[in-house]
Amino acid sequence: MINEYEVFETVRFISSFHRVRGSDEYKRLLDRLIEMLLGWGIKREQIEVIEYPTGGIKYGNFDSTMVWNIRDAELWLEDPRIFINSFGACKTSVLFGSNPTNGWQSLELVDEEYRGDFSNKAVLVNENPSKAFKKYVKQLGAKCLIVYYMRAQDESIGRTPEKMPQTVNYLSLPHTLEDSKEGAFGFSVSFDQFKFLKKFANRGNKVRLFVDSELEAGNLQVLRVRFSNRGMKKIGVVAHLCHPNPGANDNASGSALALHLCRELLGMKTAVGVDIILLPEFYGSLPYAAENSYDCVINLDMVGEDQQKTGSTLSLHETPPLLLNYYDELLFESLMIYAPFSSESPARRFFRSRFKSGSDHVVFENYGVPSPFIGQWPDKYYHTNEDTPDKCDPVMFKWVGQAVLRTLELSEDPPRHILEVAQAQAKAFLIKLENQPGFDLIRTVMMEKKTKPSKDLKSKKKIVPSKEGPLGYEWLDKAGELSEKRYVVDLGEILNLGARYLQDYDASISFAANYIGADKKETKDILDILIKNDFIHTV
Repeated sequence: MINEYEVFETVRFISSFHRVRGSDEYKRLLDRLIEMLLGWGIKREQIEVIEYPTGGIKYGNFDSTMVWNIRDAELWLEDPRIFINSFGACKTSVLFGSNPTNGWQSLELVDEEYRGDFSNKAVLVNENPSKAFKKYVKQLGAKCLIVYYMRAQDESIGRTPEKMPQTVNYLSLPHTLEDSKEGAFGFSVSFDQFKFLKKFANRGNKVRLFVDSELEAGNLQVLRVRFSNRGMKKIGVVAHLCHPNPGANDNASGSALALHLCRELLGMKTAVGVDIILLPEFYGSLPYAAENSYDCVINLDMVGEDQQKTGSTLSLHETPPLLLNYYDELLFESLMIYAPFSSESPARRFFRSRFKSGSDHVVFENYGVPSPFIGQWPDKYYHTNEDTPDKCDPVMFKWVGQAVLRTLELSEDPPRHILEVAQAQAKAFLIKLENQPGFDLIRTVMMEKKTKPSKDLKSKKKIVPSKEGPLGYEWLDKAGELSEKRYVVDLGEILNLGARYLQDYDASISFAANYIGADKKETKDILDILIKNDFIHTV
């Protein structure tokens, strides 16, 4: 039986580490977690740390990042001398991937309204740091960015700059091998700090700062704990361990629960083999999924939220119906069975939705693996220094943990009604597609759960993805105004899956538009953008 309070304490422990993928501190945490697993009675031969090279290597559509070790950093206004922030005071205050400054530097403070030479300046911006990097660092020669930028603003839960003026967002500079050669560094500031510094920009004032860090090619680590049953189905439970201190809900919560599932699996006799896998998000799952085969992977991402504090709702995001989906039905039923109640009403919010991109399940689905995703969204404190353990709710750990364990127990021989419900769901979706281009092809792939179209069904215009794995995010730079629409990332990934499993232009458009609920012309425009920019190839 999952002990929710023990899981919560593990969240507190994990969140105390600054979990930069591949870094010395990430590896120290892995060592401590292995000690914990051994202390629970898990045998050493069940535990494995798998390493993948990073820095100057491309995995699918993702350029791998350099390994970043950060020791210290400070940011001051020079005259008048006023302290702004430091790595010691706030771990998210330094932009992930910042190069070392090699000692203290004094740089003139300017902003986007400055009309002079940006080289050797500190540029104050309120925009996505990746876009700011391309403009001010790569094009205009700046070395330092001081950034305020809040992703996923949401007035309904109070996630706005005005309502969170002291919050420091977790932000990154691009730090692939090529990007790191620019030597850029920077800081993330709160909204109040941004407004304060704005008063001193473009007036000859300077900031005084240093960053003590290093960027180098290295290795990323994946921790796997294996519970084997020969000849049976194999299920993976995955959670990403990376993210800064504190990063409690994102994603110490998923990692802690996955670890405690190991403790429960010790005393269980499951008919399936189970791997518990902790890895760096995307950059670890991409090479891992390429090498390891599963019948299903359950992704635990941000499962611990206190819904009253964070404004979150627990969600089960389904596997796209091109892949086997009875695991979704089994997990959904299990979540409903164990849902907490107060009197006769549900005590927590729960929602089931179509596929949503943005985490490691997308990677495994691109390798033909059904991958239901359990997570919570929205979250007021997502990617900020305020994502702390006090925003977690132990009840969530027991709920989700019991549901996952039941799913593992029944996965080898699922109840008949689960199979029938899954088949009915697929048939109901196909009714929406009748008489649309590519219907016969979609029906064949969905009902037979093939990973390639039948030979007797010829594509009118054959398309295939250019790379293994998910589409990623870089393509959004090519999408113009469409990139501002929130569902476009999901639509792009569904089109990529359509190209992979349907391999037909018209069928991919019909499937994606109906599944996402998007306009068909807009769906066609996005597919054409992906083809034009070589993310998807015509054959």
